[in-house]
Amino acid sequence: MSLPLSTVTWIFTEISGWTFSNSDYIAGVLTCIAIDHIIGSIYHAFKLKDFTLKKNISGLLTKLALCAGAAILFEVIHTTVKDASLIYEYLKSLTRLIVILYPAGSAFLNMSAITNGIFPPLGWINKLKAFNENLDLNKIKE
Repeated sequence: MSLPLSTVTWIFTEISGWTFSNSDYIAGVLTCIAIDHIIGSIYHAFKLKDFTLKKNISGLLTKLALCAGAAILFEVIHTTVKDASLIYEYLKSLTRLIVILYPAGSAFLNMSAITNGIFPPLGWINKLKAFNENLDLNKIKE
């Protein structure tokens, strides 16, 4: 009985430590999700006129779960290669960018749809789409 309990305690301790030391990153992702949720709600309510509370809550919970799951999986990958500092830093930056661009990119696409492509500029939208296709960081900085 104590082994399963100690395993669960260890996992929660690790997650708590990671959460505390990465609070800025977590706050950033949650902020992006909140902004995306608000803009997406406006888009679906007023532009597409297909808003339902059930789909709205389902979409929010799905985005939260996918971001949390991806962050955990990517952190496991980071831990695996932490001794190879160059690979570790590259993967950490890339995978965190992937997680944060999921809700941020969705918010930008909704903004663009609401403004008929005026804001953000289509050039930025195309850069995000290109990055999503091949993960080439140069596509964003060019």
